[in-house]
Amino acid sequence: MIPTAVLALGLAFLICAGRPTAAQDCGCQPGFCCSKFGYCGKTSDYCGEGCKSGPCWGSGGDHGASVASVVTESFFNGIKSHAGSWCEGIGFYTRSAFLKAVAAYPGFAHGGSEVERKREIAAFFAHVTHETGRK
Repeated sequence: MIPTAVLALGLAFLICAGRPTAAQDCGCQPGFCCSKFGYCGKTSDYCGEGCKSGPCWGSGGDHGASVASVVTESFFNGIKSHAGSWCEGIGFYTRSAFLKAVAAYPGFAHGGSEVERKREIAAFFAHVTHETGRK
């Protein structure tokens, strides 16, 4: 006979271990993909075809456009060069700092097709440019 405490501990472990793949409809933990069915995981079933968010792989294992491949050093500096001379933060913002910040948001530009990811990156920079007073 298994003691009740061992059984309860085993049940608690199973509940906790199953948490990342529970039906969350895309409330995944960082580093997990949201499948086309709304479940979280790290395999091709989750990160492959139809992946909604997270570190999606795209179809056929092709990772497509990453933020770093779109936001090149010259692209970033080109955007930054439009800042007015009055901008005190012009020397503060760097591409590497931007990419580090992006890493804190694993859902940014990771869902959908490659075109959709590029649009999300473009929309972000359009918003930043607009909000900082550039037209």
